[in-house]
Amino acid sequence: MISLDQVIALHIEGSSYSLATVLRCANMRGRFSAIEDYASHVLIAAYAQEHQLTVSPEELQKAVDDWRAENELYQASEVKEWLAERSLSTSDLADYARMKIVKDLVCEHVAVGKVERYFTEQRSEFDAVAFAQIVVNERGIARELTFKAQEGAEFFLLAREYSTDEQSRLAGGFVGRRERMQLPRAVAAQAFGSVSGTVIGPLEIDKQFYVIKVEEVYPAELNADTRSRIEQILFEEWLSSRRRQASVHIPLYG
Repeated sequence: MISLDQVIALHIEGSSYSLATVLRCANMRGRFSAIEDYASHVLIAAYAQEHQLTVSPEELQKAVDDWRAENELYQASEVKEWLAERSLSTSDLADYARMKIVKDLVCEHVAVGKVERYFTEQRSEFDAVAFAQIVVNERGIARELTFKAQEGAEFFLLAREYSTDEQSRLAGGFVGRRERMQLPRAVAAQAFGSVSGTVIGPLEIDKQFYVIKVEEVYPAELNADTRSRIEQILFEEWLSSRRRQASVHIPLYG
């Protein structure tokens, strides 16, 4: 019988990787888009090696500790049992932890000097608004509710009584904070540029009618959270481009 170590699952730029290696990685990650994930793993590792991005013993230990806490495995015996149940070893765990750190290092590296420019060019996409909504199935009802809210009726009471969207209705219509890219165009077009307390509507979206109350508008700022998200966007763009450029062949799929 042929072992999984003898079955080639992936060729990348002259190097071959066995199905056993790929599946160990997938098992450790807990998801099974295995071959595609491992191709990304190889490309990220190659970039890290090329640019001498290394992981210290202290960083590795912290990553392992974080993984144990995340999985609520506080005793060494619990870790061994978890790994054994999945036919994994402590070496597989170390490789997994190392790769998580390497991915973060590469993410930061490919974004160096690019975050500020990306933010400048895409600034409006990071504008945010906090709002509440009422969703109904008829334009006439939406028009009437818009008028009532604009005349001073309590928006949260109208939402609880009339809205068909169960999740936001229970919160008095409050949806929370959303960025421009997360909003339907009809909402974004009117919400941004409005002042707090503005009631907008009715707006037709996917054959339903919305009444929107703008709670607060937040102009985009390049804070730590925005910077981290832009780094992730730039990393995903780099990885997508790298995958297209790389010579990747998956024998199992022909």
